Amino acid sequence: MKKKISLKYKIGVSLLVFVVFILLMLFVFQFLLLEPMFEQYKISTVKSVADTVAQNIESDDLNDIIFENQTAYDTCIRVFTNTDSMYQPPNDQIGPGPNSGCILYRMNYSKVDQYITQAMMSDDHTYLVTENEHMIMPTANEDYRNIIYTKVIETDDEGMAVVMVNSGITPMNATTRTLKTQLLFIAGILILAVLVLTYYLYRQIAKPLSVINDSAKSLPEGKYEADETTNRYREAEELNETLVQAARDIQKADHAKRDLIANVSHDLRTPLTMISGYGEMMQDLPDEKTDENLQVIVDEAHRLTNLVNDLLDLSRMQENKIVLKPEVLDLSDLLKTQLKKYEVYTINEGYVIEQNLTDSVLIRADRKRLEQVFNNFMTNAINYSGDKKHIIVSETVSGGKVRVEIRDFGEGIAPEDLKNIWDRYYKVDKQHVRVSNGSGIGLSIVREILELHHAEYGVSSELGEGSTFWFEFPVVKAG
Repeated sequence: MKKKISLKYKIGVSLLVFVVFILLMLFVFQFLLLEPMFEQYKISTVKSVADTVAQNIESDDLNDIIFENQTAYDTCIRVFTNTDSMYQPPNDQIGPGPNSGCILYRMNYSKVDQYITQAMMSDDHTYLVTENEHMIMPTANEDYRNIIYTKVIETDDEGMAVVMVNSGITPMNATTRTLKTQLLFIAGILILAVLVLTYYLYRQIAKPLSVINDSAKSLPEGKYEADETTNRYREAEELNETLVQAARDIQKADHAKRDLIANVSHDLRTPLTMISGYGEMMQDLPDEKTDENLQVIVDEAHRLTNLVNDLLDLSRMQENKIVLKPEVLDLSDLLKTQLKKYEVYTINEGYVIEQNLTDSVLIRADRKRLEQVFNNFMTNAINYSGDKKHIIVSETVSGGKVRVEIRDFGEGIAPEDLKNIWDRYYKVDKQHVRVSNGSGIGLSIVREILELHHAEYGVSSELGEGSTFWFEFPVVKAG
């Protein structure tokens, strides 16, 4: 498997990629796109200036407007009020007098005529041209680009006027060289910033996680102590809390498993001792081979079988290997049949088991598993019924559902234990439990079976008043 890079290097690489992207964008915009974007800006400017002058061509403030636009936008403007007199001396022109520094005033009249003709031939009566002008100084024999925009407009007196606007694009080589130098400085500063920021983020993010990871290596043993110095941000604090709770859960599960092993060992040893003892007694004393003694051996063997079956069921449920075989069955009939098994408790041990059952109600369930659920509830009620030995089994139908309740009048369950009784391996205080009780995994098996059926279940209990376990199934209509 390919080894993954650490968070520190991942932060550094990510920031470095971001810096490279920023530098690449700066290079593209400052070197590749600077000149064309600047030229487009200049073209847009001369068109806007020409439109402004054209809109005010007959204004008394035209000269002021021309001066303001030349100054504000670094342009040169020349206006002709009559194309027929464009070859007359400059005093017939509106606007500034001849300026040898502006190409519009140094341009021969044939070229001016050419530009005006091109503008008049176009659909919008405008003509744009860019041309290079070679300059020896001060730009080291570089070309100076001129933008000339010509716009022909109609005046109110049915005459025509021409607005010509010029702006230049200074050679960009000197600017480009300056920007390159700046870009090198910027790149160096950004790379240094990446190193500093990587170290800072590593200290703030990766370092706490590394400390938490080292501490979490003892988690399988149920040990984890949060280092307060790692709680520098909310996610790290929440992770610490989660790991602390996980350590508590592991300790709790380990304790429960140890209890399970102790309970199972006790429950295995008791019937094995009984079987071994009665067997040896009948072997040594032939007269003791009575039906009663043989029945004890059989009963204890059944008890062992039930315990082993419970353990196997729990293991299969943990691995999701239990497959239900649902069928439509008469729940009332199933309960009556199963309750006959408990008549021995009423005869031999003085239990009172009341039955409040309906005549017949149909549900869809796995018969074998439902019998297991009911028998676990009954065994639990018998084990925890205490000295009163009173159990009520009731069945009620309401709202399209049938509910089965098994109530005992024993010591009840403490509120803090109620939420845990369905957990695997969990078993409440055993001081009030009959000696013949199981290993404490019956209710976890019940929960798994009922949840596989998508059935509702629960328990209500009050200390000193007993407990009521219940489950519900939807009623199935006959036919």
